[in-house]
Amino acid sequence: MKRTKYYDKRIYEKDRKIKTFFVLLITFLIGMYAGVAINYLELQEKDSKIREQYVEIDSLRETIYQYELEEKKE
Repeated sequence: MKRTKYYDKRIYEKDRKIKTFFVLLITFLIGMYAGVAINYLELQEKDSKIREQYVEIDSLRETIYQYELEEKKE
């Protein structure tokens, strides 16, 4: 006994639209995840630079304070 396959144009169109939707959804989610990951890494890098600059500013403040104390002694 041979099975006969019936193709319905409406079902085929719905199936195609659903597959297209899922492909677009997966592509969007992958792109969004990549963007969030890159943004997070950039924020970590900026935070690290800001911390380094705070240390440098504190060092400069200490140096200025030491120079002011030396000037007052003279």
